[in-house]
Amino acid sequence: MRLKLFLALTILLAITPAHAADKSLEGAWELQGGEYVTADGQTKSYAKMKFNGQKVLADGRFSFTMQSGDKFWAGGAGRYAAEEGQYTETLMQRSFPAEDSGVYSFRYRVEGDVWRLERWKDGKRVEFEEWKKVRP
Repeated sequence: MRLKLFLALTILLAITPAHAADKSLEGAWELQGGEYVTADGQTKSYAKMKFNGQKVLADGRFSFTMQSGDKFWAGGAGRYAAEEGQYTETLMQRSFPAEDSGVYSFRYRVEGDVWRLERWKDGKRVEFEEWKKVRP
């Protein structure tokens, strides 16, 4: 009886994904550009702010760092899920105040080695990012 239960659980765990993840996202990425909308409605261009950054995704976890010019701007790490054009980050560590309990959801698409993300709030796009894969 115990052996049957053990085998059933082993098979179930083997066929059940640990998390929903688009495996094409795994790897190292470099920020190419983007923009975000401030709380008072101003659009801030990543190019004008001289943003540069890196993001690494592996096994349902992510981490990122961003700089403005040569100065640290932000960093964070946590878990992610990606499925059917929806990418969600749940921050576990961060260097900035979190909105929405640190859960950020984006629409996304990958075209070749370019990953584009859009975050929407109340029907308005509040963030756009474009990343280029630098390492699988």
